[in-house]
Amino acid sequence: MEIVPVLAPHSPDLLTSWKNGSNRPMLGSFVRMRQEFERQGAGFTAVVAYTPGWQTRNITLVDTAPEHQSSRDFSGFGHHYQYDPPGAPDLADEILELARAFKMPAASGIHGVDHAISVPLFFLLPDGETPVIIISQSLSGVRQAVYLGEILRKLTGRRHGRILLLMSGVWSQNPKEMARGLEDRLVSGWVERIRKDLSGSPDPDWSFLPALTREVLDRMDPPGRLRELHLLKGLGARNAKVWESERALGLFQILMSFDPIE
Repeated sequence: MEIVPVLAPHSPDLLTSWKNGSNRPMLGSFVRMRQEFERQGAGFTAVVAYTPGWQTRNITLVDTAPEHQSSRDFSGFGHHYQYDPPGAPDLADEILELARAFKMPAASGIHGVDHAISVPLFFLLPDGETPVIIISQSLSGVRQAVYLGEILRKLTGRRHGRILLLMSGVWSQNPKEMARGLEDRLVSGWVERIRKDLSGSPDPDWSFLPALTREVLDRMDPPGRLRELHLLKGLGARNAKVWESERALGLFQILMSFDPIE
């Protein structure tokens, strides 16, 4: 079994660009990533989605439903993409079992597929037939994110095939920067530092994580508060590959993959 970690952008305007036939580079990079996965031979048996669209207090929840429905959690883009994949209750229960053995507060819950999941999966697994397990992000610090990475790594010794670990690639989404029309140099400096420290060598330099103070995160204002990076540290992710990135006032999003965790 192996886990393939991916940080993916999920701004709904990606769907608008696709519908309009845009030559936006991010769209082409999504296609190339999907083609690379297909060339590798084995398809994905499941998706584990660690979504910033589901934030919970003091506990991590895992959606154990056998079927999922898309939620209409964004507006103003003129359309809604319906992505209703099956769930994987047995694997979800196994993740919960490992979490409890790890003494991490965890329980089952129901959330469905938000746009942080449906938008990237439109490009990566468009048929909607691959089972999806949805995991919430705990608001009680980053420790549960690190633990979750360690827990998911324990799955690799079991027979679950090939799992896509989907996480948010939005590192900045600051409405104040958008409204003012002025670049916040702290934000641009931080996204470049994170990209460099993740992809500058086979082993990411995680020393930047303690410096992500509340002030820095408030200025960057990413939807997941960069908990995804703490999960990747716990997972032991290596060899980051940047497929594409986009920078606009108030927004930075990246498409990045890591070597499979075996």
